[in-house]
Amino acid sequence: MFHFDEIIDRGNTNSMKYDAGPSIHPDLPAGYLPMWVADMDFACPQPILDAMKARIDRRILGYSIISDPEYYDIVVKWMKRRHGWDTSPSRILFSPGVVEAMHTCVEQLTSAGDGILLMTPSYSPFDAAIKAKKRTPVYCRLPFHDGHYTIDFADFEQKAAHPDTTLFFLCNPHNPTGRVWSHEELDRIAEICLGNNVFIVSDDIHADIVRSEFRYTPLATRIPGEKRLITLTAPSKTFNIAGNQLSNIIFEDDALAYDWRRRNVIATHPNPLSIDACKAAYTLCDDWVDALNEYLDGNFAYLSEKLRELLPKAVMSAPEGTYVAWIDLGQYMIPVQELKRRVSRNGLFIQYEDDFVAHGEGFVRINLACPRSLIDLAVDRLAASVR
Repeated sequence: MFHFDEIIDRGNTNSMKYDAGPSIHPDLPAGYLPMWVADMDFACPQPILDAMKARIDRRILGYSIISDPEYYDIVVKWMKRRHGWDTSPSRILFSPGVVEAMHTCVEQLTSAGDGILLMTPSYSPFDAAIKAKKRTPVYCRLPFHDGHYTIDFADFEQKAAHPDTTLFFLCNPHNPTGRVWSHEELDRIAEICLGNNVFIVSDDIHADIVRSEFRYTPLATRIPGEKRLITLTAPSKTFNIAGNQLSNIIFEDDALAYDWRRRNVIATHPNPLSIDACKAAYTLCDDWVDALNEYLDGNFAYLSEKLRELLPKAVMSAPEGTYVAWIDLGQYMIPVQELKRRVSRNGLFIQYEDDFVAHGEGFVRINLACPRSLIDLAVDRLAASVR
């Protein structure tokens, strides 16, 4: 029904994923395989493309605002239907992206010099948003044992209790480790943060991409009524529409949402096509998301098999969510700069430990949102580089 095995030519589309490689790793040859930045090599669902085309047929693409009440009702219904989360239209604000929202939250919720907690390894824009606003990142290392990451709650509690700590950036599901946090973990995170009056901003952009045996839980459902929480969501990762630049920022405090909306704190205007794309995604594409997750389950299983065959000393972090694999190559004892050089010269563009803030020594991240045939090429090139 859906053609996830189709190879789609992305040449001459100004694709960051396909065209930025040589400027980052000059050793990459022509025709390199890009499996780095988190967009997918799958076609967008047809209902989304149809909705965007219908909007184009209106022939004018001027400045836009989300004034259509149906839009917010659709987002609310998606969150309820897919994740059991009851929210309301009045609590949803537009942002052009989750990263932009991170910067806004740091600026509006903290003061210069404040400490902001991160679990590491971490998605680097968290760290960048903190430092750009002259706040202090506070790293809580996630212990890694037998292919599984956990939370060191003693360390987390000690750092949350510091009087300078005012904000925690949660990532759920976690990028890059792939952890989908359990109810017990979320409850303990909330208990520690709120007990120390630490505001929580949760990046849940990968919420819809979870392995079949796991279930994503919004933190908001564990602490209903708690106003010290903002959740960053978007349809971009789920439906491969990151270029549309639209995110839905969900508040638990009606007064704070009203104030930010009144002051236009999360500024700029949405792409007019993105509004209709989101509505179509959240009303017409449930079956596509279900099929996507099933296909990704197969990709992770296939990668695991290939690693056992060609890189038996590699250890893959348990891939509970997201569509990126986080693989420990530490036993091969190759310094990161040498590994980059070898992998790049073999025509593979992936990401490395120093792309993820701290505590990712020996790891690489590989994007598996691609036709399965490309995984063969990727592991062959990676294995040749390591051997």
